[in-house]
Amino acid sequence: MMETDTPIDVNNTQTDNVESYIYMGQRYTTRDKNQDSEFQRRTPTGRTAFARHSDIFKGNIGTCLKRQVYNRCALPAMTCGAET
Repeated sequence: MMETDTPIDVNNTQTDNVESYIYMGQRYTTRDKNQDSEFQRRTPTGRTAFARHSDIFKGNIGTCLKRQVYNRCALPAMTCGAET
């Protein structure tokens, strides 16, 4: 990607120049080609999703329900964008 100082207008609105942005759960950056920053960002996201449901995981409910909550809530937060 080339660096440019030429302003870009979309519908008569000038866009901002940014070094990184998040699109569909994955961080894209123009400077850092190393993905370490993406992994560092995603790890706390997964922990937060897991902690948000900690009362369910610690509760006296069946393992099947706990697994469903983990698979539908915590796991996607940790793996979103990992396939790319």
